[in-house]
Amino acid sequence: MHSLVAFLLAIILALPIAIAPQAQEKSPPQEKTKCGTVIPPEQLKVEMARRKAIAATEIDPPTQDPYYLPMTIHITHPSNGAGDFTLDELAIAMRDLNRMWQQVGIQFFIYGEIDHIYNDIYYHIPDEKAKRDALRQVNVVPNTINVYFTYLDAMCGQSTFTGDPIQGVLISIGCAGVANNPSTFAHEVGHYLDLYHTHETAMGFECPSGNNCETAGDLLCDTPADPDQSLWGWKWWTPCGYFEPAPTPAGCDMTAYNPPTRNLMSYARASCVSEFTPQQIARALGTLRNATNRKILINSGKFYVDPLASDSNTQCTPTAPCRTVEKAVQAARDGAFIYLKPGIHPASSVSGKKLTLMRWGTAGVAELKP
Repeated sequence: MHSLVAFLLAIILALPIAIAPQAQEKSPPQEKTKCGTVIPPEQLKVEMARRKAIAATEIDPPTQDPYYLPMTIHITHPSNGAGDFTLDELAIAMRDLNRMWQQVGIQFFIYGEIDHIYNDIYYHIPDEKAKRDALRQVNVVPNTINVYFTYLDAMCGQSTFTGDPIQGVLISIGCAGVANNPSTFAHEVGHYLDLYHTHETAMGFECPSGNNCETAGDLLCDTPADPDQSLWGWKWWTPCGYFEPAPTPAGCDMTAYNPPTRNLMSYARASCVSEFTPQQIARALGTLRNATNRKILINSGKFYVDPLASDSNTQCTPTAPCRTVEKAVQAARDGAFIYLKPGIHPASSVSGKKLTLMRWGTAGVAELKP
């Protein structure tokens, strides 16, 4: 009889310290902007509706018991079958993403097989919203975060907010899985959970004094006002920091800008940023827990087993768990998480799929019995 707890501990400890392939020295073209995500009218309506309902409070991030959210990965290739985004680079991109989001109490996993799209049209996307949205509608897997790796003109990535009518994250090849840019992927996922740029102006210019921080900028008061550090701040040859003071916006006092040069939602240098503020963390978690098209991710890609459950249950949900591990394995796709209630679980085989077994609950021992 093998202890599942010991098995899980081995898995969890092994994942973060696995030796990752060396990142290749690929540099995104300098003319690309960091991000092409803009707030659409639909998102402004969402923001206005919830502005009074959700205060900018702090939430303790569940770093010891994180949310695991499923991603469907789509990689584009030219029609001739070539392409240069490798699985090694994908592994590095996922490692960087999870490292950045560990502080929030959210981790991401690849659910199902990787979708390879062989189409010249989707391999190189011009700077046109219609073309980007067309790619977002290819081979969509519901209830997962659909991420598309392609070549984007003029930008390293573009994401969608909860209010966007077409959903999905686009990452330009060369802007993730590389040593000089560990942050673009995490930045775009931040938008997916309704985090705005620290230099956002759709709700108005935030004054450097912070006196309008609740109604302008990114609507958060622990992210200092930011003039857009891609225009005012660092240069490629400088270290991390803010070096070129920007003029104060009209209507503000003469307080000077002191923008966040390490914040993931800023346009500070991609290799410098790695931090979220407490209010950003609270906003991301609040979006995940409350937005209709985000909270569904919490249990997606996860299957629950209780040896006392009805044998007629086949969906393996938290409210109607499967009775056996084998049923859960049959229902799951590669990458799924299977949660086991404490007790003895007969299992003749759990092989054939890449799965992660987790204990369901905080007390007791779950054991697999051949």
